[in-house]
Amino acid sequence: MQFFRKVPYYSILDSITCYYRVMDWYRRLFSVNEIEENKVLWLMFGATILSYFAAFNSWFYQNATTLDAYLDGSYICWPYFQSCEKFLFLRTLPEGYSQPFIYMLLFGLIFLSVYFALKKDWVRAHMAIFPSFVWHAFTIFILTFGISGNYDYYLFFLAFILLFLPHKEFFLKLTLVLFYFTAATIKIHEGWVLGTYFSALKTGLPIFPDWSIPIWTNLVIFMQIVGAWFLLSANKFLQRTALVFFVAFHLYSGLLVGYRYPTTVLPSILILFGPMFKYTPPPPFRSSVLGWILVVLIFVAQSISILIPGDVKMTMEGNKYGLYMFEANHQCISSTDIYYTDGSIQSIEKQSESSRSRCDPYSYWFRIKTACERDKEVESIAWTFDHSINGGTFVRIVDVEDACALKYKPFSHNEWIKTIEDNPEIMGLPVENVYD
Repeated sequence: MQFFRKVPYYSILDSITCYYRVMDWYRRLFSVNEIEENKVLWLMFGATILSYFAAFNSWFYQNATTLDAYLDGSYICWPYFQSCEKFLFLRTLPEGYSQPFIYMLLFGLIFLSVYFALKKDWVRAHMAIFPSFVWHAFTIFILTFGISGNYDYYLFFLAFILLFLPHKEFFLKLTLVLFYFTAATIKIHEGWVLGTYFSALKTGLPIFPDWSIPIWTNLVIFMQIVGAWFLLSANKFLQRTALVFFVAFHLYSGLLVGYRYPTTVLPSILILFGPMFKYTPPPPFRSSVLGWILVVLIFVAQSISILIPGDVKMTMEGNKYGLYMFEANHQCISSTDIYYTDGSIQSIEKQSESSRSRCDPYSYWFRIKTACERDKEVESIAWTFDHSINGGTFVRIVDVEDACALKYKPFSHNEWIKTIEDNPEIMGLPVENVYD
């Protein structure tokens, strides 16, 4: 009796040939050959792996992306996708371990990517890191509005270029410089020009005296608008001067922001603009269209908050579509009166004194909306929202009788959020706050 069918020799050869064709197609599709031939891109691949490790480590036990965030009403969706609860199904400890399972699976793939990279098998290394890119992008742009930071935008765009676009080294360098340039656009405001972001803090600007704050803040603005372009210069003196400044800037900012941001940015700066730097000329336009489209998208995303009427620092409309780190020093008071069908009233006041808390009316409204939809005993919720930026007066930018009836438009001004032109009521002065 014959238990095994003999496989023809030519079938094995066909399978092997097909496999190598697929690998070659993958290599050409994502320009993996550029990584194979460029030591700068080898190191950038390693920096990307390090950044994913830092990101996933900080999210491992994060509740905001779990079913429990939906159950307790603490989840917040992006304004452009206000039904993200459809994807909140994971659990984290102590309620469950499906989310830790996902992150350990990704950890295994990251480790596998390192293994293939050390063997210089860049196609398989690329394949192994691909799921990390997908999960990271899905988390920060779809799953939740609450846990991402500007460092995640850096990681997303730099990884996208490294993994998928041709002319990788040129666009990695250009994009990093563009991030500095676009980050400066949010600083052209009294909080940075006058330095009130830091002078309103109890601790002021770390190390330096208060009188020097405007000097340092305006130096940062100048270097991000003008000096960042010297990173691309063929002039060694200008290029190295810019490099030293931005390395020092990120090391200093770590006093406030901790390890996560420098871990994502500093390795990329040193790899792209450090000892291995060589001037990279612009590539031919026809073969680099996708890269230039990405550059345009970065400018478009940064422009959304500028095009929406009102001071984005106060209304926060469109703020998170672009870079927003250190855009303003925030304090706010959100007060709600919940009217129930049985005639009872419950008053709740929430205060935020941390300059890092963005005091975004959308986030507060989203949770109010969730309460309105879930509790059938709620008849209406009266809501006021007082906002102070950079140590200025509290102004009442929201004052509505029924927040349950409100809708939020993601890409245009919401009339129920008052701008300075609407002459909102002045409520008082804030105390010195903290960076927490």
